[in-house]
Amino acid sequence: MEYCQKGIKVQEEIGNKEGIGNSYHIIGNIYKDQGNYDQALSYYSKSLKIQEEIGNKSGMGASYNNIGLIYYNQGNYAKAMEYYDKNLKIREEIGDKKGMANSYNNIGGIYEDQGNYEQALRCYDKCLKIYEETGDNWGMASVLSGIGNIYRDQGNYEQALECYDKCLKIRKELGDKNGLASSYNSIGIIYKEQGNYGQAL
Repeated sequence: MEYCQKGIKVQEEIGNKEGIGNSYHIIGNIYKDQGNYDQALSYYSKSLKIQEEIGNKSGMGASYNNIGLIYYNQGNYAKAMEYYDKNLKIREEIGDKKGMANSYNNIGGIYEDQGNYEQALRCYDKCLKIYEETGDNWGMASVLSGIGNIYRDQGNYEQALECYDKCLKIRKELGDKNGLASSYNSIGIIYKEQGNYGQAL
């Protein structure tokens, strides 16, 4: 934190607004990681103001996203959705597919928490398509797991297993051992729910 503050002073001296905005964002991240959401929100807002002044759309999107994340962590879904939507629009404007996928994933998470599974699945499907287009296998595995969880919660075990199996295959290809453990566990839960204890074990 001390060095970030020193960095801001130097950036102010040379009039580097973008650098100041980036430093504010980093400080916001530090406060977020510490669970100090009020201070994080304050610094993200400072960063956003500068990004808007200089017309840095990518920086604006990052600020919108993290402000949305703070509101989400505080349980303020309405405000979180507002900022996630702003981030999505920015990402669409600049053609940032990775950012779009992240936005759809975050918005889907809100719908899922609210029990609106239909809307959540729509967002996750959009996210998945972007990951498929861009070849982001890590992202694909994560979203497939999330979609599988929704189907499982709905009692749609066949579709849940289909998603988990696709996820498992990708994680094997990636050599993601932590992910593999999670996938095997998810599949085991499905078999247990179906009363297929032999397969679950």
